[in-house]
Amino acid sequence: MKKEFDRFFNARSVVIIGLSPNPGNLGRNIIANSRRWGYRGKIYGVSPTPGENDGVKIFTSLKELPQKPDLALIFTKAATVPELLLECARHGLKTIAVSSAGFEETGTPEGIALAEKMKTICREKNLLVVGPNGIATANTGNGLALSFMPLDTAPKGKVAFISQSGGIGTSMSTKMKNDAFPLGKFVSLGNKTVLDEVDFLEYFAEDPETEAICVYLEDLRRGHEFMAAAKQAGKPVIVYKANITPFGEAAASSHTAALKNDVSVMEGAFSQAGIIPARSITEMMNLGRAFKMPPMNGNRLLIISPSGGMAVIMADLAYQYGFELPALPADLKEKYTQLRRAGIIELKNPLDFGDIYSAETQRNCLRELLARDEFDALATAYIYRDPEMLKHYQTLTQLQRDLISELNETVEMIKKPIGYMLMVPFRVKEELLARSKYPIYDTPEDAIAVLAKMRDYYKRNRH
Repeated sequence: MKKEFDRFFNARSVVIIGLSPNPGNLGRNIIANSRRWGYRGKIYGVSPTPGENDGVKIFTSLKELPQKPDLALIFTKAATVPELLLECARHGLKTIAVSSAGFEETGTPEGIALAEKMKTICREKNLLVVGPNGIATANTGNGLALSFMPLDTAPKGKVAFISQSGGIGTSMSTKMKNDAFPLGKFVSLGNKTVLDEVDFLEYFAEDPETEAICVYLEDLRRGHEFMAAAKQAGKPVIVYKANITPFGEAAASSHTAALKNDVSVMEGAFSQAGIIPARSITEMMNLGRAFKMPPMNGNRLLIISPSGGMAVIMADLAYQYGFELPALPADLKEKYTQLRRAGIIELKNPLDFGDIYSAETQRNCLRELLARDEFDALATAYIYRDPEMLKHYQTLTQLQRDLISELNETVEMIKKPIGYMLMVPFRVKEELLARSKYPIYDTPEDAIAVLAKMRDYYKRNRH
C-alpha cells in the first residue's frame, strides 16, 4: 500500500492555508463539515491576518504552528499556490490538498503555466498533491471532511469513491445519505495535476478498509495503467465515465480540463480489465452497495413477486440479460400449491404470490426455494404498506411484515444475493433504507441490471 496516502484520509491534524478571521471565508465550511462528520483531530489556520474563525486559531505562518500537521489544505488564490507548496516542503509537509481554482481548467496561458509550475515543484520536492480545483478528501471512519462546500453526513461503510468532479462529490453526499450508501473514503481529483485516479485506485486496492471502489471520471489520461491497476485490484471497481459526447466534451473542458476518450475502445478495455461499467450515477451507487451481499455463483435466477405484472417485467428483463429461470423443485411446488387461497395461479418461476395470502407462508416459501441448489440469486418486488394507510384496510394486515428485517435475515441465512425492489412511501423511505444492511432498488430494471453485473464480475473472477 502507498502508506503515505493514508494522511489524506487519516490525518490526525490539518492546517487550512487560507483560513482567515473573516466570518465569510469559505474555509469556515471546512471546519463545519469536519465537526458535523465527527472529526476529533486538530485543525489550524494560516493566513496573513492572525486571529480565529469558528474557534480555530489562525497563525501567520507554518513555523508558528504548535505541531507539524499531517495534512495541509491550500485554499488561496491560484497565483499564490506554487510558493505555498515550496513553503510546505520547507516545513516537511509532503501531503497536500489544493482546493484553489484557476489553473489549466481556465484554458489561459497563465493558468496552464501555474499548473506546470505546480508539477515541477511537486516532482522536485517529492510532494503528494491532490487537486487543484477540487474539494479534497473525506473519511466517514474518522469524520475528516475537507470540502469547502457543505457535505451531508454519509453513512459509514467500506465503499471508496473517487470523483474527478467536486460538484458530483457534493451532490452525491446528499444522495448517499438519502439512499444509505455505505461510504468509506472519498477523494476529489479535480484537475489531476499531480495525483490521479491511477494513484488512488492503487491505494484503495490495498486499503483493508475498502471493499469496493466507485469512480466518476471525465477523462482517462493513463489508460493502460488504470486498466492494469483495476485488473490487479481484487475488488469490484465500478466506473461511471462521463464526457462521451461533443456536448459533454465542451462542458468538461472548462470544468476540469478533461480530455474526451474513445467510448468503444474504453468499453473494450474495461471489459478486459474486469471493470464494471455504470451507465448512470444511480447505477454506480446501486452497484457499490450490491457488493455488500454474498457473491453470485451462477446464472440461475429465481423471480418472486406478489403481483403478476411485476413478475412479467422481471422475466422479460431476465431474458434480456441472459439469465436462466429454472423450474421450481417438484416437492416445494406440491407443498405450496396446497396453500393457495383460490387455487387459480400456477406456481412456477417466475412465481406470483398473489394466491398465497399469508405473510408467513410467503416468507417461508421464498427462503425454502432460495436455499435450494437450483438457484443462484433472487429477484423480487414488494410493496411496503404504510401502517397509517393499513388502518383503513384490515384485510391487508395479514400480508404486512417487517420487510427490511426479513431481507437482512434472508441474505445472511441463504448467503445468496437478492435484487430487492421495494415500493416505499417517500416519508418512510430514509428510515427503512437506514435499517437495511443490503441494497434496495426503486425499479425492477435496477434490480435485474445489478444482479447481471454481479454475475458477470464473479464469473470473470472464477476463470
